[in-house]
Amino acid sequence: MRQLYIDGEWVDSASSAGIDVVSPVSGDVIDTVPQATDRDVAAAVDAARRAQTELEEMTAFERAAVLDEVTDYFEEHEDEIAEGITEEEGKPLHESYEETEYVIESSEDYAHDAIRLFGDVVPSEWRDRFAYTQREPYGPCAVISPWNFPLEIPGGSIYSAVATANPVVFKPAEETPLTAYHIAEAFAQSSLPNGAFNLVTGDGDTGAALVGNRDIRLIAFTGSSAVGQEIAKTAAERNAQCLLELGGKDPIVVLDDADVEHAADSIVSGSNWNAGQVCCGTERVIATEGVHDELVDAIVERTEDLVLGDPFEDGVDVGPMISERIQSKARAHFDEAVERGATVRTGGETDGLFFTPAVLDDVTEEMDVATEETFGPVTPVLTASSYEEAIEIANRSPYGLQAAVFTDSLERAHDAANRIKAGGVFINETNNYWERLLPFGGYGESGSGGRYGSKWHLEAMTQVKSVMMNYGGTE
Repeated sequence: MRQLYIDGEWVDSASSAGIDVVSPVSGDVIDTVPQATDRDVAAAVDAARRAQTELEEMTAFERAAVLDEVTDYFEEHEDEIAEGITEEEGKPLHESYEETEYVIESSEDYAHDAIRLFGDVVPSEWRDRFAYTQREPYGPCAVISPWNFPLEIPGGSIYSAVATANPVVFKPAEETPLTAYHIAEAFAQSSLPNGAFNLVTGDGDTGAALVGNRDIRLIAFTGSSAVGQEIAKTAAERNAQCLLELGGKDPIVVLDDADVEHAADSIVSGSNWNAGQVCCGTERVIATEGVHDELVDAIVERTEDLVLGDPFEDGVDVGPMISERIQSKARAHFDEAVERGATVRTGGETDGLFFTPAVLDDVTEEMDVATEETFGPVTPVLTASSYEEAIEIANRSPYGLQAAVFTDSLERAHDAANRIKAGGVFINETNNYWERLLPFGGYGESGSGGRYGSKWHLEAMTQVKSVMMNYGGTE
């Protein structure tokens, strides 16, 4: 069994209980990690608390240098990390390499943007006073990450936390904890003070113990909206800060004047990346009547061209889903839609954890596949009678993570970007899209507390202090 990383040391859990990590590729148990106890979590949080002062006393330049050391580890072990991601999560190997490359490239942003995390000089109404602001850490930070991007998602929060002097206790998803050991090894070989990074593994009980610890002042969570809301409730009891990136039901709106071929390419990519197991994946296609038939035909053609198979093999586009639990939800959404009148244009078969990419036409808003997060390789197509109705359908959702609009009209593009209620709106590009220097996060049930990515991530990890200096003395 693996160990936990607490206070700069690899240690055994207080319990002998473990969690088997099962590969969705082979079906084999590839390793076992500890089921961390409340005592383990408390020890990790205590180590983080004790490391706070030393981490704060480091300059931003010194913390940036530590993160550069961590990045060096990722670069040296990239092949091993990418192959490990594919083995424990199931995504095609080329997607795993895109994940490692993204982290390596964005690490410089986090490290060096933190150096430039400036305060503001504020004009005073008095001649003999100098007023300014500065950004300071919250304190010990819990980073709780999902299984679908086991390096990229926790990497951003951990980088930004350490860069801004928040010591970290990291709890990875129980399905994909092995990548987390690379993160821990990277910090272990760095010059980061002991206790400033800690790793505890386990299930939801471990996460609950971490969230409930009163010394945790900042919680960075990526996962389901339901769990995020429970975390927010717990944090509110002690006024701890939350950074929540939650679920989505992200739409792509395709208007009559769109480039159909380009739209279809973007939709199929957005629906099937990581077997559709992406929070900003394409979960709804809303096509206006004039383009609907041509668009669906193009989507079907491209979907049928996707190669389903062993994610380690060259040319494979879609690998297995992570687990029976996740697959069963996609299966239920697909079957319920068909029972209520949706037309299967292609796909929908399952074999083990493989789910043949599917396209459903004649989908209505009453169907679960149009309203609830499916998280699988299913492309549901709804029809709108007009541009106005398309925007209304896009906004009829409690989620608001990302959206896309395909049109040749600059006027419609600007109008749609203004009217769609989402954290990101992309024109003539898939909604399953992000850039290192753009903020990432959503409206409504898709998140709260700030944004991931670059300087926005760093700002979300800090609180603002006002300072006023009276250099004129008393009158």
